[in-house]
Amino acid sequence: MPQQPVDPWTAFLNWLQTILVPDWTGLINLLPILLILGVVGPGLSLLALYWMYVRVKTKRGKVKTAEPSPEPAQMTADGTLIYPPNVPYCQTHALLYPATYRECEIDGEELMVRCPVDETVRVAAQQLCRTCGTRYQLGASLAPIVIRRQGRPPAGGAAIA
Repeated sequence: MPQQPVDPWTAFLNWLQTILVPDWTGLINLLPILLILGVVGPGLSLLALYWMYVRVKTKRGKVKTAEPSPEPAQMTADGTLIYPPNVPYCQTHALLYPATYRECEIDGEELMVRCPVDETVRVAAQQLCRTCGTRYQLGASLAPIVIRRQGRPPAGGAAIA
């Protein structure tokens, strides 16, 4: 028996019925997913946008590091050089070196160190003072950090920035 053609009006009403009268069981099963997409998703999006806004607007200082370099020794009024204790120095060139140095950069001469306990002078490579017996470890940090200043605060002080 041949199928009867479906009336277009009836087909439209059947299709309209699926939209107007939904499958409530299926929709209730989708409720957790809709809750996550509708409430938690926009909340996380707003939180991420706020985090990016704060990250862009926050001014951050940039720290530039430099290698420690030798500095000239200070001189008193009568012309004698001041060599602080526990700081390697080169007597020939009157330079104070960072604690990790053991030889002069200019001529390769051994650096000297003054003991803070009894003021005797010893070679920087020696960790033991032969006079008082005190043991020192110069340059305990093998990665000294020197912060290089760049620029100045704006006119009127840092409070304006």
